[in-house]
Amino acid sequence: MSQPTAPDGGGASLRKLDHPLASDARIPTTEYVRPCEQIERETKEFDGFPTIAERFAALTTDLPLAGAEAMKPIADGELAITAYLRARAPWYAHAIALLDQQWRLQLWLGKPWIHFRPLLLMGPPGCGKSHLARMIAQRAGTGHSVLSLAGVADSTTIEGTPRGFTNATPCFPALAMAQHQTANPIVVIEEVDKAQNNRRHGDPVASLLTLIKPGTARHYWDRCLMAPCDLSHVNWILTANSLDQLSAPLRSRLDIVQMEGPSLEHFDCLISNLLKGTATDWGLPPPLIPDLEPEAEQLLRTRFARHRSVRRLERELRAALAAGTSAISRRVH
Repeated sequence: MSQPTAPDGGGASLRKLDHPLASDARIPTTEYVRPCEQIERETKEFDGFPTIAERFAALTTDLPLAGAEAMKPIADGELAITAYLRARAPWYAHAIALLDQQWRLQLWLGKPWIHFRPLLLMGPPGCGKSHLARMIAQRAGTGHSVLSLAGVADSTTIEGTPRGFTNATPCFPALAMAQHQTANPIVVIEEVDKAQNNRRHGDPVASLLTLIKPGTARHYWDRCLMAPCDLSHVNWILTANSLDQLSAPLRSRLDIVQMEGPSLEHFDCLISNLLKGTATDWGLPPPLIPDLEPEAEQLLRTRFARHRSVRRLERELRAALAAGTSAISRRVH
């Protein structure tokens, strides 16, 4: 292990290791980031209850910049994560190509961990925005947290709550880092265009701008930790139906991709993906998911040809699986 480098500005010290992916062993390719040097002690502590410093102690340790496994080139030179996404969602080629370009730059720089500019996936309901965000987040290996802003009119949802509040919590990206113990988790903010601006309780979208802006994210003052926190390595994926409610400053800091849902030719690939996702959500190995009856699969195909909604197809698929398992149960008993 190389010696620690000098602290990076406001308390985010870096520790670097060599990694087999490096073309030159002298290139440091894995960094460990300490988001907070120290969390301010509470003025009053209660016996038997963990302090804020104890609850979020992970933020004062060296957290890895994760995702090297996902960034490994495979046999044909394609990155493992890119190949995974293209095989499972070829209809999202534009978004995947945009991310692949940034990941390849990371490798060229000798930094094989997941990092990309804040990404906004925009499109009509059911086109698969959340589906793609979930696939990216699950394959990246960085850990991920999801927050919906639909109807939210309180900035503390994303900013956290200040010191002094009962169960005070840091901002949402800091929570994600502490939970997953990585410095670069993926934070998925769904339905950002449906957040509400409440003069009394703050604007969650305005708070979001502060969190993703590089200049403020690196030295973000967290009101719960009472300390600066380095959020600059956090990866952001936002989803929205339109840009109408998003401010120009926010739009200017996002890579915006117009999403188009899968067509009928992608039905078989999509069903396979949804079955695997259902198995994960149900806590089952994919082979234990019951087979779809041919009649049920044909009905799903016919309906999908009309609505082309990933969300609706997933709902109908789970209903068909539930009906199938109920029929099996009745035959057994």
